[in-house]
Amino acid sequence: QDAHEAIRPSDVLKHPDTLKEYLSRDQLRLYALIWRRFVASQMTPAVFDTTTVDIKAGNLGLRANGSVLKFDGFLAVYDKKDEEKEKEVSVPLLKKGQKLLLDKVLPAQQHFTEPSPRYTEASLVKKLEENGIGRPSTYAPTINTIQERGYVEKEDKKFLPTELGCLVVQMLSEYFTDIIDVEFSANMEKSLDDIAEGEADKTKVLDKFYKPFAQTLAVAEEKIGTVEIPPEVSDVQCEKCGRMMVIKHGRFGDFLACPGFPECRNAKPILKKIGVKCPLCGAEAVERKSKRGRKFFGCEKYPECEFVTWDKPTDKKCEKCSGVLVEHQEKNGKIVLQCVNESCVNGKKKRVIKKRK
Repeated sequence: QDAHEAIRPSDVLKHPDTLKEYLSRDQLRLYALIWRRFVASQMTPAVFDTTTVDIKAGNLGLRANGSVLKFDGFLAVYDKKDEEKEKEVSVPLLKKGQKLLLDKVLPAQQHFTEPSPRYTEASLVKKLEENGIGRPSTYAPTINTIQERGYVEKEDKKFLPTELGCLVVQMLSEYFTDIIDVEFSANMEKSLDDIAEGEADKTKVLDKFYKPFAQTLAVAEEKIGTVEIPPEVSDVQCEKCGRMMVIKHGRFGDFLACPGFPECRNAKPILKKIGVKCPLCGAEAVERKSKRGRKFFGCEKYPECEFVTWDKPTDKKCEKCSGVLVEHQEKNGKIVLQCVNESCVNGKKKRVIKKRK
């Protein structure tokens, strides 16, 4: 029943390298991930040599820290070994009271506090795990729900809160302080585990939660009422009735709509220009989104002009066929210039221009 939270290979001797001819690429990568994680969980911890040196320089106190991997342990099969090696910083062996010579003095630099980075799917799951919220089987549905309900939008693999999401959090934090709390979810998970193991009575657990929740819900429904997000007025004029169009939020993203609805039903997508001309007609190339939310690029005059590509077009031309060069992202994160014409030799022969972090 609980195997979805403990997926493991049926035979640990079936190394991923021995199954290449039997599995597809995606199947092999998934199996290799499961095999490495399971084997790593049975191995001893890695060992690091950590050194801390305190240095006295007049009235100042300086400290240097170093860490070097001495024994791989589970990192021998885990997929983070290279990351740990990159973090290694060695500190020379020093004796107490040893005098040190000054090598150089670095001028003082001003550092500003930077905000925490936006959550990605991986960092959000990690945060849920750290706080004991949900289970592995609920992480994917949770991420899908916050996107489908329009609470967040994904941009460059990062979640950005929407106006609706901020409003919902504000209202829930005001009226449901007991529930909008990290410890609530963790404690509820523990209570459900106790029920499953026969150590708690489900009726008492539900009764303890539901009675105060029902009272809070009744108060919130009375005070909140119906809340509408005021539309944002754009600088685009409706060509049918002359009103200034407003930005609406739909299931496929934001779009422009006439505020005169239902008298005027004019609506059109919001076009984000990328500073490149369409190679077919010379109009502006724009960024669009498919019905599934995937980003693609096309001409602003679509459907009159049918230029479209998944990869971002550039203003550079192919030296072989004079076709448009697009930025194509490979699986390792590298961005390469590639001719949009598949029949062109530069459609396969790629040149690296940068790598996304």
